[in-house]
Amino acid sequence: MPSLNDKIDTWIFDLDNTLYSADSGIFQQVHDLMGKFVSKHLNVEIKKAKEIQRKYYKQHGTTLRGMMDNHGVDPEYFLKEVHKLDYSIVDSNKKLNEEIKKLKGRKIVYTNANLQHALDVLDRIELSNFFDNIFDIKMANYIPKPDLQPYKQIIKDFNLNPSTSAMFDDIAKNLVPAKKVGFTSIWIDVGYENFSDDIKASKEYLDFKTKDLSVFLEKVNRRNI
Repeated sequence: MPSLNDKIDTWIFDLDNTLYSADSGIFQQVHDLMGKFVSKHLNVEIKKAKEIQRKYYKQHGTTLRGMMDNHGVDPEYFLKEVHKLDYSIVDSNKKLNEEIKKLKGRKIVYTNANLQHALDVLDRIELSNFFDNIFDIKMANYIPKPDLQPYKQIIKDFNLNPSTSAMFDDIAKNLVPAKKVGFTSIWIDVGYENFSDDIKASKEYLDFKTKDLSVFLEKVNRRNI
């Protein structure tokens, strides 16, 4: 059986909680800003706003999509407001960066966030020069993972061969459509953002699971996987 390094020529990475530590606190900032946005826009208390935020994330894939579909929110305004972040708390992972740089082939970031957020994060974690493309929520027509349509779109936009493409994500359910379109799927289980029923429903679509992306990529680069 060939190693992943011999089989894969395109590596697709989720951004948040995947290319940097989930313990950094950056995504908590996003969650807090989303809660404040929902509270202000819908004129509800923050506790109620958090409930709505969680419901929309569960039902629509992102809070943004729920706010768009149910309340006609302008996506660009929403994204601008919820990404007013302090990026100084995000640190680069030298070991992870080294292993990403060693990977042969094209490297793509696929995020439910916007392009500017992706650029800011990649700059902060010192990976700006090592990714060939970014597929953001705008390129996905504001349709978030795990909807199947943007996975088909990224294949079309970047002329990908699914059978030689691998996708990494910290959200298990986001890898279900990845596997359905033919990608090799790798779940980074960081202990956040996953509902137990989603994990159970996703298991048969996960080719690999790891708690440490840098260790996994080291094995890939050594052809141990």
